[in-house]
Amino acid sequence: MLLWGRKGNSGFRPTNRRSGLPLRRPCSLTVGKVSWCLLLSSMAKAPKAKKKAHCPTCDGERTCEVHGAIYKPWDWEDRQHGYSVSGGVDHSLLECRGCETVFYETSSWNSEDIDHYYDAMGQEQYVHPREITTFPRPDAKTKPVWFDAMQKADPQLHNILNQMYVAHDNQAYILTAIGLRTALDRATEVLGIDPAKTFDEKLNELRDGGWIGQTERDILGVVTDAGNAAAHRGWEPDSREVSELLKSLEVFLHRAFIVGQKALSIKSSIPAKQKRLATAAKKTTP
Repeated sequence: MLLWGRKGNSGFRPTNRRSGLPLRRPCSLTVGKVSWCLLLSSMAKAPKAKKKAHCPTCDGERTCEVHGAIYKPWDWEDRQHGYSVSGGVDHSLLECRGCETVFYETSSWNSEDIDHYYDAMGQEQYVHPREITTFPRPDAKTKPVWFDAMQKADPQLHNILNQMYVAHDNQAYILTAIGLRTALDRATEVLGIDPAKTFDEKLNELRDGGWIGQTERDILGVVTDAGNAAAHRGWEPDSREVSELLKSLEVFLHRAFIVGQKALSIKSSIPAKQKRLATAAKKTTP
């Protein structure tokens, strides 16, 4: 059995009742069957909470450790007209257990955003969907692998495309459509077409010059019309429409500035065709 001994230089130390000598390992003091040392150790090493979240580095749902979390409710009321809105935001500091990236996540809801559904008993139910945002944001996957090569082709065109992709990644589809038209306009100028001409004239010259065929001329005409409608009539395409317009322009740019230029650069390394040797005149018999 253990007793607390007298106070020494190091404070009170547990002693053995029979010998009166201080114990060598005071941290192993036990009361009954409970080891305080093990208890404190387990408390210090208690596992942290975990949750599934979208890791911005892995760009996928991963198991993450929760280093900190707080919920902040909010409400707004218009007493004059009797309106009220409420909601809340969950703030979390997370660490991906795979790549160890530390990131911040918010999960918010509000009383005005409602999804209705029917349960197994046929009763109508509702739920408030959550809007989840992470910072830093996942790396955008919109830019094609050959995007950096456009810097060498034309720095201004590269800059226009870069800003257009930023607008696309932020769901600013009106600006994306305008950027597509601007990029096409700059591309025609780089290819040597007079910038003072109309878009129809520029596309016709691309076709007549062999850069595109009639079908692609019509497709790029749609890209031009979409940009005009967004710029002058406030038309906003949806994500699917923007994706199709973007692919159409990328196909043209890739062939005109990347694949086409690389193919032309090979021409100098191709050996010239050998000329035929002069053959002796055939003898004629009388």
